[in-house]
Amino acid sequence: MEDVTAAKRLEDLARGFDLSINLEHVPLDGDFDLNRPNLIVICGPRLSPVMGALYESDPVLEWVKEGAWTLRDRRTGETYRSGEDSDPVRPIDYAYLGRMSRPDGRGNLLVFTGIHPQGTLGVVDLITSEIATLWGQVGEERFSTVVEVEYDPATGEPVRAELASPLYRHDEES
Repeated sequence: MEDVTAAKRLEDLARGFDLSINLEHVPLDGDFDLNRPNLIVICGPRLSPVMGALYESDPVLEWVKEGAWTLRDRRTGETYRSGEDSDPVRPIDYAYLGRMSRPDGRGNLLVFTGIHPQGTLGVVDLITSEIATLWGQVGEERFSTVVEVEYDPATGEPVRAELASPLYRHDEES
């Protein structure tokens, strides 16, 4: 349900820029075509082998299944684990946000997902509130970052979303 809410909020942002949008759902088998222009995908590696392979191409950040899913920064060794998977439980989640190269190499796509749904909502909150700042830092370049999201435990709604890692430009990582 949170992914649908996130997609709706992103749709509202796009319409605010007079962009047309076509919403699709990732099929249950997780197999879909990433080689399309102007694509934004909200999906993690667990739900889609296609997305799992795309995330593996990130030169800095990686998804790791260590009991619970975590994000790991290969450069610093820092691991980002959701507060939901910690003891004691805390209302903090982490999410991946990046612009990746399409598998066919003929363009890019924007991808994001939280470790849990609250992280996904937080990324949309960050994008809608900081789009100019993000664009100013990465423009059209490929990048990835980890977003930290503090959320209201009663509603799951984000109360704070900010970058937890640097914005890594992928062209600089080659």
